[in-house]
Amino acid sequence: MRNLTIFLIAFLLLACESPLLGRVQAEAFAPDLALIVVLYVGLTSRLEAGLILALALGLLKDGFALGSPIGMHMEVLTIVFLVTYRLSRRLALRSPLGVALLTIVFSLGSGVLELILSLVFDREFGVGARDSQLMLRAMLPQALLSAPFGPILFWLLGRVDRLITRQSGSVYAP
Repeated sequence: MRNLTIFLIAFLLLACESPLLGRVQAEAFAPDLALIVVLYVGLTSRLEAGLILALALGLLKDGFALGSPIGMHMEVLTIVFLVTYRLSRRLALRSPLGVALLTIVFSLGSGVLELILSLVFDREFGVGARDSQLMLRAMLPQALLSAPFGPILFWLLGRVDRLITRQSGSVYAP
């Protein structure tokens, strides 16, 4: 029930974000909401359930992202989940600033990973040097735009978790 609720929240976020960004032609500099949800799942879920949810969220993001090869976001978000899951025992987030910094670091890392995977697996990517330059230029603004959404989504998902599981704990207390 928890994973289905998180998946539906992510679907609603992406479904609302996609047309709004298309209207103002700002798709390149969109906050990565699916990445933030996967970070939360990596910090709070068991391995098997979280891995399935990360795969589903990646597939969902692939459906909303036009122009990228199918499966690209699925791979990136799965790797992000696995790294976050491994760090979850050692990482203590005490403030919204920690969540924002975590979002920036993982947003930059996922951008680099997406660039590497695009260079390796996409035949049309990188024919001219322009594709990789555009991607590199968009990484930092996207990471900085995603950072404020990290604490907000962590708070929202923490509230949903407490409602569903009836627990008083959270990943962090704002």
